[in-house]
Amino acid sequence: MGSILYSIYTVIRWIFWLYSIFIVINAILSWVPALSNSVVGQWIDKVVNPYLNLFRRGPLAKLAFSTGIDFSPILALLVLYFVQDYVLVWIFRILFRLIG
Repeated sequence: MGSILYSIYTVIRWIFWLYSIFIVINAILSWVPALSNSVVGQWIDKVVNPYLNLFRRGPLAKLAFSTGIDFSPILALLVLYFVQDYVLVWIFRILFRLIG
């Protein structure tokens, strides 16, 4: 049963890694409008923007409007890495102790 839990843990970490790559690609594509309006750019935008919009509210929205720099990808990556490196490990340690 431990190997199944480890396999699930590995798949979830891989998904988090892939999503973080999409966030970085989306940030880079936002610098070039022709690339962000492409089919791939629009698809990545649809995948990433719901998560990034969580961080584009309140003071960060005002900061992005006044400076022209969007800090939401940086904050989103920090939260994603925290969940991946601490919360996910904590959850799977508990599951491994319970199941075995």
